[in-house]
Amino acid sequence: MWEERFADLSAVAARQNGLITSVQAAGVGVEEAALARFAETGLLTELDWAVHQLAWSTLGPRYAYPYAAWLALEPSRFAWERRAAGVDAALSHESACRLHGLGSVPGNLMIFTASVALEGPRATKVHLAPLAPEDVTVVEGVPVTTAQRTIADLLADWTDHGVVRGVLLDAVLKDLVDLRSVHEAVAPLAVRHEFPADGGDFVRYFLPDLAPSQLSPRNLRSWAAMVLPDRVARVQPGAARLIADAGGQADARASWDLAADIVGRSGQTGSPG
Repeated sequence: MWEERFADLSAVAARQNGLITSVQAAGVGVEEAALARFAETGLLTELDWAVHQLAWSTLGPRYAYPYAAWLALEPSRFAWERRAAGVDAALSHESACRLHGLGSVPGNLMIFTASVALEGPRATKVHLAPLAPEDVTVVEGVPVTTAQRTIADLLADWTDHGVVRGVLLDAVLKDLVDLRSVHEAVAPLAVRHEFPADGGDFVRYFLPDLAPSQLSPRNLRSWAAMVLPDRVARVQPGAARLIADAGGQADARASWDLAADIVGRSGQTGSPG
């Protein structure tokens, strides 16, 4: 009999990275007493928040605990049901930093942002705010705000700028964000949250030790456009001619980006733009 119950439990948990809530287990006929018995025999472990991880699950603690906390926000609904209905909640703020491996951020809570009102279990915090699909990604099954949205959330939440510096530096070096896009997203917060709105000053303030040679091509281009705009402007007419000679559409954005690319690459060696 217990084999059948564990098989039923496993069939459902297999669609949730080997995790299942107590409420979900009861829904497939596995009551608390059976869960306790499975725990005693090492077939599962209760992580927290009445969420259990089956022994065969390969999800490590870094991902299992935030995923368990996400399941606990809606313990009666299965993960696939929530995904089908759209983004309801995502790991965010400092918790998102830890999942992405960005910076060194304090805090013991599991922090989420939710687009609908959700009651978080203990040791969790839920921010109620809109979540656009492009603001959320999935890491090892865990819905989490993108690095760019995470940085914007940290700044909006008055996080110490020293902490944000470490997060932004890691995000740029890992190429999880485009530096120019991050600046455009957070610039409206600059005056109220007391950081520079100008692109070059923004880079110098938040990334004082950044070496252009460390950057991916797209971030090298963004760095040049923000830090050396005068040089990019001087190169832009020539870039426009190059695009036109190649039969391309020499619009302002394309020629600016090509000019920034040229300036960025030349800037790595210190040659003039």
